[in-house]
Amino acid sequence: MLRKLHGLPTLAVILFVITLACTGAVLSLMPTFHRAAAVIPAVGEVSVAMLAQHVVTHFPQAERIARDLSGEVIVHYQQDEKSHADLVNPLTGESIAPYQPSAVMVWVKDLHRSFLLGDTGRIMAGVTAGFMVLICLSGTFLLVRRIGGWKALVRPFKGKGGKRIHSELARFAVLGLLLSSLTGAYMSALRFGVFTDHTYVEAEFPDAVSGGQPASVGSLAVLTKMDLSELRELIFPVPDDTQDVYSVTTRHGAGFVDQSTGQWLSFEPLPESGAFQQWVTKLHTGEGLWWLGLILGASALTMPVLSYTGARSWWIRRRSAITQTNSQTNKVSFEQADTIILVGSEGNITWGFARDLQANLCKAGCRVYCAEMNQLEDYYPQAKRLFILTSTYGNGDAPSSAHNFLTKLGSFRPDQTLQFAVLGFGDQQFSQFCQYALDVDAALQNKGIARLHSVGLINRGSSAQFREWGNDIADVTGIPLALTHNPLPTPTAKLTLIDREDYGLEGLAATSIFRFSATGKDSLPFLKPVIYWVLCRRETTWRVSTPWRHQQAMACWKSVYVNSLMVFVLVIYIV
Repeated sequence: MLRKLHGLPTLAVILFVITLACTGAVLSLMPTFHRAAAVIPAVGEVSVAMLAQHVVTHFPQAERIARDLSGEVIVHYQQDEKSHADLVNPLTGESIAPYQPSAVMVWVKDLHRSFLLGDTGRIMAGVTAGFMVLICLSGTFLLVRRIGGWKALVRPFKGKGGKRIHSELARFAVLGLLLSSLTGAYMSALRFGVFTDHTYVEAEFPDAVSGGQPASVGSLAVLTKMDLSELRELIFPVPDDTQDVYSVTTRHGAGFVDQSTGQWLSFEPLPESGAFQQWVTKLHTGEGLWWLGLILGASALTMPVLSYTGARSWWIRRRSAITQTNSQTNKVSFEQADTIILVGSEGNITWGFARDLQANLCKAGCRVYCAEMNQLEDYYPQAKRLFILTSTYGNGDAPSSAHNFLTKLGSFRPDQTLQFAVLGFGDQQFSQFCQYALDVDAALQNKGIARLHSVGLINRGSSAQFREWGNDIADVTGIPLALTHNPLPTPTAKLTLIDREDYGLEGLAATSIFRFSATGKDSLPFLKPVIYWVLCRRETTWRVSTPWRHQQAMACWKSVYVNSLMVFVLVIYIV
């Protein structure tokens, strides 16, 4: 059940998840870029009044000062009847550069937030984030179960291949992915009113102001006492309007300041829920926490690989399940069978061995019934032999097709003539190697069933060990078994004979030298010329002729040249 909770949602939203992850990884760099471009004064060094005075000096038509979470100070002002925005130095108020958000980053942000589909896309993004929470939690519990407990998370993982890569990346990225998905789902819920949004507060506009002569912005008491780190936004009053006020937003709330007296006319504090919601936004975007943004970005970058390795593992299990379902079926019912094979498997790999055993027994004239261990019947009326082939999952746990076996064993009524043999599959790198097979073997013994053969243990699907076990069973039962199943066949390469030289055919030490060429795709086109050059520089035990060596070397260099030229033309075209 837990595997389905992890796998099915992933398959359902895999493209959306990869899109959110890749765009999120790009956006995670922005807090670092903004932090690098910003000038951050020390706390207490610059007040809001001091900053505003500097800004007014350099930008007489300033309308608004905004300070983002990364510390950048942006001034919005009018010039030549047009609106402008500049990034300024808070220490001096001087312009650093015109402020213009990148069109590319705006597009990436829109793709991340809504898949470029407006509110419909925002709903899809929120649902995807919710699925990601489920995927992260179920994946974490699956990983803990597989490696044998929470303490094993801090120890080196064992195994190899796609499962090892998937587990290692998951351990590295799960906290970052879970944080991103939780905060993203919460922000989506805020967007559509599931929770009340208290991120922004608005103070009541004052009924009356002093109406006196406006004071210099640098002398206003409230702004003088306010440190720059507190500021979020300062909106200037309309020039020559004594009834207008300063609008101030800080990280603690928002209010209005009299431009003559410099005192608060009204102020609305930010509620605790609003502060929490602002922190959720910071944790999701990394704004103001640039180092967290990099961590979240690195976690997001693992999603394409996690998606690929996870989908590939699912497909291997699915293909194996289809294969074992469509392969040899039971020709007899369990009531008629004299031999029962029960299979416990997590990834369906064990089924290949079971089908090979079933085919050999049927060929020898046995009536064989094969099923999952979970399908253990209460009674097998004609069974004389019971074979259990099972893998072990995690810290000695039962695989998915055997998790009910020991419970069902309690009501199992074996015939007195029944004998059993258990064959375990596992990996010796793990401390609980074939532990579930050993538990099953002990449970069957405690049930009073006679052993046909001692428990067999197969390391990493070894075909040699499987064949040896089959020979032992054949010796005990007298049934000929030629077990040949090999889930990991030796890789081969197709070669073409291109030359043959015979030496000393008239004597007793005749020698023939064969030269082969690979007919498949050359996986090392840039390395082969170096190898052939080395062969050209020294004699080898192969007695390769000089013309052939140079011919091969020239052919390889020509291939390298053509490939390099094509890459160069492609790069020029893209640029």
